[in-house]
Amino acid sequence: MRRTNNLVTLFTAMVAFFFGCFLSNMLTKVDRCLTHKSGVNHMEPHPDIFLMILMLTNPASVNRRQIMRQTWLRLGVPLELPYYPENLIYLPKYHANGHLQLESVADQSTRLTAYLQWLENNMDNASNSRRIIKVKYFFAIGTENLSWGLRASVEREQKSYRDILLLPRITESFENLTEKVLHSIEALTNHYKFSYFLKVDDDTYVKLDLLLNELISYDRKLTRKSNEYKGQTLPALYWGYFNGKANVQTKGKWRDPNYHLSTHYLTYAQGGGYLISRHICEHIAGNAQSLAVYVNEDVSLGLWIAPLRYVYRRHDPRFDTSYRPRKCRRYHLVKHKVDENDMQQLYDGSVCIKGRDFDEKETPTEYLYDWSKPASKCCDTGVLVH
Repeated sequence: MRRTNNLVTLFTAMVAFFFGCFLSNMLTKVDRCLTHKSGVNHMEPHPDIFLMILMLTNPASVNRRQIMRQTWLRLGVPLELPYYPENLIYLPKYHANGHLQLESVADQSTRLTAYLQWLENNMDNASNSRRIIKVKYFFAIGTENLSWGLRASVEREQKSYRDILLLPRITESFENLTEKVLHSIEALTNHYKFSYFLKVDDDTYVKLDLLLNELISYDRKLTRKSNEYKGQTLPALYWGYFNGKANVQTKGKWRDPNYHLSTHYLTYAQGGGYLISRHICEHIAGNAQSLAVYVNEDVSLGLWIAPLRYVYRRHDPRFDTSYRPRKCRRYHLVKHKVDENDMQQLYDGSVCIKGRDFDEKETPTEYLYDWSKPASKCCDTGVLVH
C-alpha cells in the first residue's frame, strides 16, 4: 500500500513538473508575443490614424522637441487647403513581369511643374475644404542605461505631453540608430492602426499641411482605382529622395564593416525624412527579429524592402533630406539640417531660411531619378524647374 502511495506521489509530482514547464514555456511565448523585439508592451489606445510621425531625437534635445511641437507639427490641424487634384497623382501599374512601372524622368518633371502651378494658384485662396485628419506623432528615445537625471527629465516631459516613445531596449548612441528605427516601427505598428508612416530626424522641418493634402489625394485615388489592380497587391508607397549609387562607407563614423552585399548601397530614400505605407511597416515589424541591421538606418530600410515587388518608390526632389542641405527651393516639402531658429522662420512664412545662402559649388546637385537606367546612372538628370 505504501509503495502504491509512493508511486502515486511520484506520478503526481512528475505531472506537476511537466505541466509547470509547459505553462512556463507558454507564458514566456505569450510575453515575447506581447513585447516583441522593442520591449514596448503597453501604449494608450487611439482611434485609427491616417499618418503616424516618428521623430528620432536624443534625451537632451528638449528645446528642439518643443519648437517642433510649436511649429510644423501644428500644420494641417485642421487641414484647410483645397483638395490636391487627383489627375496630378501618379499611380504605378504592374508590368507583365509583375513589377511596378515607376515614373519616368519626364513624368517627374511634369508633375513638379504642375505642383508649382497648383501652389501658386491656390495658396492665397480662401478654402472651403476644412478637414480633420487624424495624425499622431512620437519622439523616439532609448531609455536603456539612461542616467538618472536624463531619465527624470524625459519622464517629466512625457507626463506633460504624452508624445515620447520610450524604448527600453535601446541605449542612445549613433551606432544604435538603425535598431532605434526598427524598434520604433515594430512598436508603433503593433500598437496602432495607421495608414502611413513618416520618419524624420529632429533637425527636419516638414510642410505638414502640404504633404498631408497630397497624401490624402493619393490615398483616395488608390482606393478608388483599387479594382483596376485585379487582385494584385496594391502599391505600397515609399516616398522620399532616392540615391542608387552611394558608395559603401569604409571610413569615419558611417563606416559599415558588416555590409558585404555590393560595392554600392542598394537604392534607398535618404534618411532626413521618408514616408512609407503601413504594408511596408507590417513587413518590417513582422520580420524584426531576423532583419540585418547596418550602420546607416536609411540604407537598412531600403534593404529590408528591396525584394518586395509591390513597393512604389516615389522619388521626389521636394524632399531635401540628404546629410547636407541643397539650395533652397520654394517647392521643398521636407527640409533636413535645420535648427530651432530655422524652424521658427519657416513656420512664420519664410520661403527660405535667412542667412543660409549656399554656394552652388558646395551644395549637392538636385536630380530626377531615372529608373530606366542602371543605378550607377540613376541620378544624372538635373531639376530644371525653379
